Amino acid sequence: MSKKIEKVIRQSISQSYERIVANQQGLFEGRDPEAVHQARVATRRLRSDLRTFSNVLDDEQTKHLRAELRWLGADLGAVRDVEVMLDRLETHAAQLPEPEADAVDHALRRMRADRTAARAALLSSLRSPRYAQLRRALASATLNPPLSKKARSAGRKELRRAVEKRWKKLRKSVKRLGNTPSDAALHAVRKRAKQCRYAAEACAPVFGRPADRLGEALARVQDELGEQHDSVVAIGWLAKSAQESPSGEAYALGRLAQIEADAAREAVDDFRTAWRRARRSKLRTWIS
Repeated sequence: MSKKIEKVIRQSISQSYERIVANQQGLFEGRDPEAVHQARVATRRLRSDLRTFSNVLDDEQTKHLRAELRWLGADLGAVRDVEVMLDRLETHAAQLPEPEADAVDHALRRMRADRTAARAALLSSLRSPRYAQLRRALASATLNPPLSKKARSAGRKELRRAVEKRWKKLRKSVKRLGNTPSDAALHAVRKRAKQCRYAAEACAPVFGRPADRLGEALARVQDELGEQHDSVVAIGWLAKSAQESPSGEAYALGRLAQIEADAAREAVDDFRTAWRRARRSKLRTWIS
């Protein structure tokens, strides 16, 4: 069995498992939003890695792990998404005159109620036998990675191929954007960038700093598109809420939507700069 393949897979699983466990107490306490963020990243990263390296993994075992990580990630995401948007809108509302900022704060009470409900659902999942079983499965997988027979003969070439595959999909999705990309197309690029970033970073135990450098460049692409996506989601929420609000609140929400629209345009410009840097060929010499 290839020690390089085993090292990459074992570290990928163990790091995500340890990250979930390290933040578990914070999830139960609910005082630090970072605990939800870190646990969510762990589930997303591991799901991505299990897909990226599926050619050297046992399909039967990883299929179950991916499904259970998707389940946990959905509950974590429901909490994280509303926390991010609430913090974002509260911060941007501070740019408005006081009467309008107060009107926005009043409208945000609905979002705070959504956060309470999402957190209750997450706690229910964390206390369930299903979550306990997932933790045991992850702990077991760190000791015995679910490698396939093909992993016995695979090595650095297989790892490079996996990252290159992710890179090609990302590059194609960027090429399809055009001059006036849709929000959906930009979001698709963001997901591709994240998958390629995770794949590169997962290979760092074997390829070292070159893999990390590509991951860092793609992280900047992902961050800028994440900013754009957050603005788009916020604008959607504001538009819907404005329809259900008194005229004074609706006006304030419209002002806030304009701030979000400006932020989205700026993020797209910053994404293009980040992409020009990320696509430099010298960052990919290790996979060519």
